[in-house]
Amino acid sequence: MTRKVLIMTQNFYPVIGSAGNRMKNIFQLLNDKNIETHVLTTEPAYPNKNLYKDDQFWDDDNIAKDEKKIVRVPIKNNHFSNHILSRLFFYVEIMWRFLLKLWKLRKEKYDYIYVSTPPIFIVFAAFVGAFFMKAKVVLEVRDLWPDSLIGVKTFDYPIIIKCFRVLEKRMYNKSDYIVINSLGFEEHILSKLKNKAKKIIYLPNGPRKQEIVCEKERQSQFRVVYTGNLGLAQDVDHLKKMASLFHIHDIRFDVLGYGMKTKEFKEHVENNDLSNVYMHNPTTRKKSLQLIKQSNLSIAFLNDNQVFETVLPGKVIDYMTCQTPIIAGIKGTAAKIIETNKAGFVFDQDNISGMIKKVLELRENPNQLQHLAENCTRTIRENFLWEENIEKLTEIIDR
Repeated sequence: MTRKVLIMTQNFYPVIGSAGNRMKNIFQLLNDKNIETHVLTTEPAYPNKNLYKDDQFWDDDNIAKDEKKIVRVPIKNNHFSNHILSRLFFYVEIMWRFLLKLWKLRKEKYDYIYVSTPPIFIVFAAFVGAFFMKAKVVLEVRDLWPDSLIGVKTFDYPIIIKCFRVLEKRMYNKSDYIVINSLGFEEHILSKLKNKAKKIIYLPNGPRKQEIVCEKERQSQFRVVYTGNLGLAQDVDHLKKMASLFHIHDIRFDVLGYGMKTKEFKEHVENNDLSNVYMHNPTTRKKSLQLIKQSNLSIAFLNDNQVFETVLPGKVIDYMTCQTPIIAGIKGTAAKIIETNKAGFVFDQDNISGMIKKVLELRENPNQLQHLAENCTRTIRENFLWEENIEKLTEIIDR
């Protein structure tokens, strides 16, 4: 009998970023495995709704063919604010609209609801839906919450945090299965579980086979790239320092960034007349990977907070997918993957001079750079291909 799955997520194609791409891959691959899979999501709005009026973002014809399996609910409050009350109302609205839609879908008889967090409020809607659909819940944890909220230092209400932690623990224990995209999450989640034998599945972000770069494009100018979010977790101050130093050393620095700190970074570039820094507007995944492919090295930063040591940023995987070795100011899980697989070099976050020195060294040593690039491809093929890792999920769904 064909299993039926409903994916509930705030982020889905054509939304840019790791989360939207991840949900798209799970949706497509489960359907390819003859597991009937539908999606309940919001209308695309991140980082802003107007972005998706551009047809370039709707570039996947296969998704267009399956549009009947995708339900997109409109959200009135779609302004992404850092104000806690604004965010709270935004997430509560999503939860409420998802609950209304789940009630209408109750006769579909889904076997599994696959729900992604953060935000945590969608998970509550999933549990309600699972109750009246008699479905099992597969909880996907893409970020430890509320720890990540504390980590960006914008929320300091101990009583509310304590309530969130109670909800977090209940969320883990009530789910039937848990999926994580970073091994760094496992210990934390296990500490919250009453049943330590509960199945936790490691399903990392990764590329599809056709996205892997087998040969780099040679460029006349040495290039370094940064792609992805420019927010509270990414340490934009250190990125600004690196941009200034790249300019001094005549290194082209391409930045494809979005998020609340983007304006601040752009102003730094303009105010200091950094002509070697090229800013790129948010674009499709295909074009983003093309930009990375054209680069010799890549940059990754995360704030020096313990919670971020558990994170495996999607950009790190994207860089390796494009044979672009990484110079990183990060710790923990991501640092271990880079160092163990010799896919780049990891530094203390404040060691900007060390990072620049390594970039200059690699610029003069193309053979070492090529060896690092080959290690990137090997690592991706051995550990991060979606077509292979999806089997971990299909095994539990087909039971």
